Parts: sequence; C-alpha cells; structure tokens
Amino acid sequence: MKKLLSAVALAGMLAVPGAAQAQSMAGPFLAYTDDAEAFGVGGFIAIPLPALHPNISLVPDFIWFFPDAGNLFEVNGDLMYTFPVSADSPVAPFAFGGLNIARFSVDIAGTNFSDTNVGINLGGGVNFSAGSVNPFAGAKVELEGGESFVIFGGLSFPIGGGA
Repeated sequence: MKKLLSAVALAGMLAVPGAAQAQSMAGPFLAYTDDAEAFGVGGFIAIPLPALHPNISLVPDFIWFFPDAGNLFEVNGDLMYTFPVSADSPVAPFAFGGLNIARFSVDIAGTNFSDTNVGINLGGGVNFSAGSVNPFAGAKVELEGGESFVIFGGLSFPIGGGA
C-alpha cells in the first residue's frame, strides 16, 4: 500500500506544474455517510492535470463528520474525470476514483479507542453552471476501508489564475 501511495503522490507532483495553465477550483460541501449515520462538513480543491488529459483533475478533500458518539473524519485523494459537454450546457457530469483514509475515535471511561482504515472511493455527480460560484452534487461508495455510502453537495469557485 505504501508503494501505491508513493506512486500516486509522485504522479500528482509531476503533473501539477502543468496545472498553472488551467483553472483550479475549491469550495465547501456538506456530506452524509450511512456507515455512521452522520452529517459532515468538508472542503476540497480540484487541480487540473492537463499533462494527463484536459478533463482530469486531482481532487484532495477533507470531511469532518458528526456522529452521535466519538469523532470521525476522512481524507480523500481522487482523480476526477469531467465528461465533455457543449459550452452552453448548464450541467457537467463527472466520475472519480481514488484513495480514502477514514479515522474514528471514541473515549470510553477515560480510554481512547480508535480505528483508521484505508480504502478506495468510486463515485460520480454533476456540476451545475451558475456563474462564478457553481453548485455540485454527487455520491460515492467507499470500498475496503470505510465501506460506506456517502452523498454530498456544495459550492465550487475558481481560485488562482488560469484559463
């Protein structure tokens, strides 16, 4: 697993310099996980990787969930493919896959119990064109580590320079 993580990190670092030509996006979102039956808040950044393909972006994100007991958060690193649509289309569907690290901890009688799992994300959704701030919504399944279903929605906005 360490070799896989190192390879993904290296590929991201090599491809990111080309991203200066394209527009990065970032924003907040809300999420719900069925595993802990909990809502959460998160943030993401989408970094275009034109050296790989014009429609592919590296999308790291962080989600803090609020379960009834304990603490739960996720760190995700996905590659997202945005499907080509006409320039005047109000929607742009996307699909993604990548790595998921989920950590749950709880204090019971003064003793901390925690569990960290590494898994795989597979999901998709749609971006809605609305101007400089664009809503999005989607869903994903987490396999192996967290083994849950997550729905999410939020806002994205352009950051930095670019096209």
